Amino acid sequence: MTETPAELPSPDDFRRRLAHVDREFADARRYLSALNADDNDELSALMAEIHHSGRAMQVLAAMAVQALNFAQLSADRLGGDVQKWLDGSVMAQDTAENERDRSELGGEG
Repeated sequence: MTETPAELPSPDDFRRRLAHVDREFADARRYLSALNADDNDELSALMAEIHHSGRAMQVLAAMAVQALNFAQLSADRLGGDVQKWLDGSVMAQDTAENERDRSELGGEG
């Protein structure tokens, strides 16, 4: 049996909060669309809007949720293990950062 909090938000408060979540997801989709389209003007304007509104972390969280949902959908459709892909991505990123650091420090790269 699942426990429910004693003080649930009122339906109006819930709808108001849900509208904010919808806005974060919409902005995350706009950001990803502009990024994918290489629309630097739209991307810059959206980033400024998000930053000035103080919602950057909420939009980033929404983007992460969308990315995980997409990864899960891809794994379901294409087969594969999302966690294995994520773990490999981290290693690839670390390798790229290490190579870049060596190059910047004058090492062989």
